[in-house]
Amino acid sequence: MSDYGVDGACVGVCHGIIARHAPDARVIDLCHSIAPQDIGQAAVTLVGAVGYLPRGIHLVVVEQLDASGYTRGVVARAADGSTFVAPDNGVASLGWEALGGVEEAYEISNPDLWLPLPTAVFRGRDVYAPVVARLATGLPPADVGPRIDPGELVVVEPRVCHVDDDHVHGEVLSVDHFGNLSLNMTRAELEAAGILLGDRVEVRADGRLLTMPFAHTYGEVPLGEIALCEDALRQVMIAVNCGRAAEVLRLRRGDAVVVAQVPRDGARIPVSAVRGLA
Repeated sequence: MSDYGVDGACVGVCHGIIARHAPDARVIDLCHSIAPQDIGQAAVTLVGAVGYLPRGIHLVVVEQLDASGYTRGVVARAADGSTFVAPDNGVASLGWEALGGVEEAYEISNPDLWLPLPTAVFRGRDVYAPVVARLATGLPPADVGPRIDPGELVVVEPRVCHVDDDHVHGEVLSVDHFGNLSLNMTRAELEAAGILLGDRVEVRADGRLLTMPFAHTYGEVPLGEIALCEDALRQVMIAVNCGRAAEVLRLRRGDAVVVAQVPRDGARIPVSAVRGLA
C-alpha cells in the first residue's frame, strides 16, 4: 500500500524490484490511492483490510518528508507471524495492533540490502522494495539492522467519537470511491445515544442540518435520497442511493459530524432540499 497513485510507473517499478529478488513472491496491491502523505488515512485503510489478508509481509509506504528528512524504516513482526515493513511514523501501527501487537522490531539500516546510490525521494523503490523482497526469500529480520524496543515505535491514535446524552460527536473517517462518508462511530454508539435502526436522525456538519433515516442499507431509500447506515466494516456511514454523499454534504475526511435523535414524527428532508443549505 502506498500513496504513489496509479497514473505513473512508481508502483510497477516497485513490483519490478521485488520480482528481481523474489520472483516467486505473490504480491497483492491493496491500495495506491492514499492521499499524498496522509498517514492517518493509510493507517485506517490498512486496519480495515488486514484481517482479510493472508499472513505475510505487509509493505506500507506513506511518508512525510520535512527539513529533518525521512523517518527511519522498520521491520516489525506481529504476534500472528505477519511482518510489517514501513516508515516508523505510525502508518502500520493500527494494522499490527489488530494482529496482536509487535513482538520484535528492527530498524532498516543495512545499506547492503538497498539499491546502489539510493535517491532522496523514492525510498519505496530504493530501500523498502529490495528489503521486502529479501525478507520474502528468507532473510532473517535481524539482518536489516539493529533490534529496537517495540515500545519505541510510533503509533497512530485515532480520534474516537463521544456520546453526549442523545448526540454522538464524531468525524468523517474516510470517503470511499463512491463518495460514501464513513464515520468514526458504530451502531453501538448510536444505540448508547438512544438511536435505533429505523429511527430518523439529525445530522449536523459544516454548519448544515438535515434529517435522514438510520436504515439497514442506503438501498432502502429512494434514488437520490440520503441515509445513515453501516458500511462493510460496520462503521456508520452516510450514503446517497445512486449519488455521492461527500458532494451533497461537502465534507471530507476529518470533518466533524454530529448525529442526534429527532422527534419520532420529524419530517424527512430530501437531498434536493439540502443542496443549497449554507
